[in-house]
Amino acid sequence: MAPSNPDSLNQNSHLPYYVQIKYYLRQLIRDLGPNMLVPSEKELADTFGVSRGTAKQAIMDLVYEGVLYRKQGKGTFTADFIPRQYNHLPSFTGDIRKAGHTAVSQPLQFSYSAPAPRARAFFALSDDEPVLKYKRLVLGDGNPIAVVTSFLNGRLFGGLQMADIGNSLYDSLIKKFGFAPTQAHDTYCLAEISPKTAQLLEQPEGGIVIYSERLAYLSDGTPAEFVENYIRADRFKLEIDYKNQDNCLMASPSFQLTEMMPYDEKK
Repeated sequence: MAPSNPDSLNQNSHLPYYVQIKYYLRQLIRDLGPNMLVPSEKELADTFGVSRGTAKQAIMDLVYEGVLYRKQGKGTFTADFIPRQYNHLPSFTGDIRKAGHTAVSQPLQFSYSAPAPRARAFFALSDDEPVLKYKRLVLGDGNPIAVVTSFLNGRLFGGLQMADIGNSLYDSLIKKFGFAPTQAHDTYCLAEISPKTAQLLEQPEGGIVIYSERLAYLSDGTPAEFVENYIRADRFKLEIDYKNQDNCLMASPSFQLTEMMPYDEKK
């Protein structure tokens, strides 16, 4: 698949050839839309009169940026991101459906157990009070998006069974108990993943994903849910809507170098 009328490379530009090819590819990606095949290294090299190494560098830069993805034996394709918009309390299944895809939660673990230290502190539980652990793989159109582990406050959601839960945990909680989290504090960072999580997400071992934690509360401020997420960085992006304080929704993004220690990853 060779581009029809690509811009010729500017021989006098200070920009390296691979950067100029990246500019061309970005324009092509905008025109094509998601999950569409882009020119191969050989086609780009022949079209622009450069080495395959130069063409490969342009492609791989965009792969690393998450704009393209590669399928062995099939080629390189434009990425299709699941956007997360912060004008509501988001969930992965809701995000996926809103993006026009089919969302499915595949259960991995469901059990009542003693809380880990951070969950116990968040819920203010004693050592012998259990929490409900619900771990699942979230898929969009059959493709893995995230491994999500929820720790639910046993005082609030005692008696919940796996049979009570559909594709949306929050919808299921409302149906059974009449309430679910309505506010939360989410934290995001990059993290390496274990071989088991890499296999679930169909990512290389030792790969980098987005790791997030959520502290979720009921409308009266009662701690309800502690969540750990491992999210494919090539399928996910954040979109934040800013509103003023009078509209009761504010976003206050910040950047901080921190070491987050997920306690469930090695289990």
